[in-house]
Amino acid sequence: METGMVEEYKLRLDKLRRLIEHKEFDAALITSTDSVFYLTGFRYQPFERPFFFIVRPEGDLVIVTPRLEAENITTIPLQHRILEYTEYPAREGETYLDALAEVIKGHDVIAVEPSMPVALLQALDHFSPLVEPLVERLRLVKSPYEIGRIERAAHFSDLGLRMILDAARIGASIQGGYDRIPELRKAILEGEGTFDQYTSSIWLGLWAAPFSAQPHRLPEPTDIFGEGPNVGLSFLRANGYSAETERTFFLHRTSAEQAAIFAMMLAACNIAYDMLRPGVSAHEVDHEVMSFLRSEGFGGNLLHRTGHGIGMSGHEGPWLAEGSDDILQENMVISVEPGIYCRGQGGYRHSDTVLITADGYQKLTHFPSDLESLTLV
Repeated sequence: METGMVEEYKLRLDKLRRLIEHKEFDAALITSTDSVFYLTGFRYQPFERPFFFIVRPEGDLVIVTPRLEAENITTIPLQHRILEYTEYPAREGETYLDALAEVIKGHDVIAVEPSMPVALLQALDHFSPLVEPLVERLRLVKSPYEIGRIERAAHFSDLGLRMILDAARIGASIQGGYDRIPELRKAILEGEGTFDQYTSSIWLGLWAAPFSAQPHRLPEPTDIFGEGPNVGLSFLRANGYSAETERTFFLHRTSAEQAAIFAMMLAACNIAYDMLRPGVSAHEVDHEVMSFLRSEGFGGNLLHRTGHGIGMSGHEGPWLAEGSDDILQENMVISVEPGIYCRGQGGYRHSDTVLITADGYQKLTHFPSDLESLTLV
């Protein structure tokens, strides 16, 4: 375990306890693997056997665990109490519901996470759980440790994008970019000393034109690069923390129309950047960006919001979207990625991983964004 992490976990757990108290819950049932990792550093895969981490305003952390995992749980570096159940399924009197009832008896108001599976939520119905994103709220603002981890992930995200763009050639398949994944994994392992398979992942995406106009189409390895606009995305999680870098690029000299749309996409990004600072409404950022693009005649070419939060997950709050009630705060980390999508031609989108600072923002990814650098001829 890294130096200082026990204190980090204690601080996070204490913040959760204060939030539970503020919201007037008797206890919170934490079941998400990301939430458990955030609070304790414990990595696990529940499969069909549920875990419950019960947090109350006062007292020890209580963990309801299948007997199979009880010894593993003892590695958690926080004061805790373990209550085992035998198996799933189990005989009456030995189920996880029996164990859970013993822990939360007398508690009238129980918070559960939005990610809790419906089947599990239904099984807990007689406890009258209330869905409340407590841990998600804590994760919105990053600690100095987390910012450092995201900065490292951003470094490797930039490296991944460089690798896949170096493999792009007119007439070649996008598979050549995917073939660089082992090389990037090795770079993370050598740079960080570990590549934890439970909290690390790499996704290098390439959308050859015209498929770049469909940003959530899963690319086929046999897709062939044309001139562009093509889009490359490096989206990864390195030992618990995520980052993304995305660029529109060309494999030929652009036409005047392509250059103009590219410039319009950059202008939309800059509108967002000019607004980034603590106290600004995430709704307003997206509203200004989208209003600009609509005013320039691209209202029919918009598919998604301006950005989202980045942290342990690659997609989390805050949401830079019209209708969002999130307010930007210092030490939030977000993406900025407004896009313009032209059916039959391709898509235009850059994305960077960005830290909100006391007086503005700081890009954590540093890949070139200008047209000249991204015209690969």
